[in-house]
Amino acid sequence: MRKLLIATLTVACGIFFVQNVSAQDKDTTMVKEKKYEPFGLNLQVRNLYLWRGFKVSNAPISDVDMYYKSKNGHWQAGFWGGASFTGDYREFDYYVKYMNKGFSAAIWDINNFSNYPNADLFDYNKATTSHFVDVGVAYTFQKMKLPLTLSWNTIVLGRDTYYKADSSLANAYSHYVQVDQVLFADEVYNVHAFVGGGFSFSGDKNFYGNHPNVVNAGITVNRDLTIFKYHIPISATAMFNPEKKYGALQLIANIF
Repeated sequence: MRKLLIATLTVACGIFFVQNVSAQDKDTTMVKEKKYEPFGLNLQVRNLYLWRGFKVSNAPISDVDMYYKSKNGHWQAGFWGGASFTGDYREFDYYVKYMNKGFSAAIWDINNFSNYPNADLFDYNKATTSHFVDVGVAYTFQKMKLPLTLSWNTIVLGRDTYYKADSSLANAYSHYVQVDQVLFADEVYNVHAFVGGGFSFSGDKNFYGNHPNVVNAGITVNRDLTIFKYHIPISATAMFNPEKKYGALQLIANIF
């Protein structure tokens, strides 16, 4: 009887040990999956660069996003920069943004100094600066089967200007409003359509055109491309600008 009791206890202890080790392994795996990485780095390559209806660069570009992200995922701040393969386009931006569920807000200091050969990085005089500061909010209706996103952006500082009746230079505070609707989505790719308009309360002329108008409309297809088990998210956008009467097709590959 004593031997049977000892044998039973030994087996029980063995089972407990194996289960405990297995549970620890699972806990360790779960911890690794949820590991917090505060700093991030992304590289993209584009055949050209489109932004809110502008053909910012007609030549291929590469752009880098280097950022810090809070542990709860709500805050992100970083630096974004791009340059064309020909050297004609150069940009260096700073930004901070807040994200919570479907809501987001962001402030971008956009410094495209391509046409400013003697640009001063710290010059914010509206008559001479290469900067403009853009503030925006957006909301995505996530509970919809096909999400809808509404956004509003306003340029609050920098080279978004016009001349008043007394010939003095003033900020136009141009606005950009966009509606983005997902049309189809599955595990491999999604398709969405968008339309955006530019205007200013100061007058007809604004940062995006000479009249209040639709300046950016089109369709974007996002797809996860797999090459030798390596995933490369790609995105193609067909853009039409009724205000400037042109269009373009952009292809983006997210290298990492």
